[in-house]
Amino acid sequence: MVWFIVGACVLALVVLALALTLLRFNQLSMARSLCDEAKRQLLVELRGRHALVPAYIGTLQQVTTHDLSSVELALASAERAPFGRRGAAAERALTRAIDAAAQIPGQISGKTAATDSTPVMQTDPREELDTTIALLHGQLNVLTERIRSGARIYNTNVDLYHRQRERALSRLFQNVFRAREPFTEASAEESQEQPAPQEQPAPQEQPGSPEQSAAQGQSGAPERSGPDRS
Repeated sequence: MVWFIVGACVLALVVLALALTLLRFNQLSMARSLCDEAKRQLLVELRGRHALVPAYIGTLQQVTTHDLSSVELALASAERAPFGRRGAAAERALTRAIDAAAQIPGQISGKTAATDSTPVMQTDPREELDTTIALLHGQLNVLTERIRSGARIYNTNVDLYHRQRERALSRLFQNVFRAREPFTEASAEESQEQPAPQEQPAPQEQPGSPEQSAAQGQSGAPERSGPDRS
């Protein structure tokens, strides 16, 4: 009877351990799925903005001769940057470049109004281009807000997922459930460059033979770069 009770207790403990392990596995799997789904939705918004920026640049080029290479370079960098901290930094740089380029039409209109002595009505094509630029910039702003919102959701899910991975029972599945990199710029401490290695002191010149020392003393000026004289 005693052995039966002990066996039942052991069996109950084994079943409980298996149940907890299976529950932890399912929780990790769900947390990882939430991260991946949030990442997928964020990538959709990122690609949508990347696809709209060339039209924005092309329309701006019709009304100005300003150099828009900064926007083009920011777009190329954002498209090539890997998802994660580098991608978040590249997307922020792209946002700044887009907002800076949006100020160009207003600057042009201000200069035109200042140089003209008489009020002149703007031509219809120019008005249409200005309207198109404003609409494109508005759409880009909407996508930017969606990207920020998607990044917050993704980072929240990543944080929860990593907390799940830190628990004791979850360490059994560390190789199955890999960590996910957050979509946020590196902090100042993380982006701080490593200190430059100190320069090694220059090796001191070995003293020459007594004959060389005597010869240098007689000449009054030591020879630094000449070959040793035997």
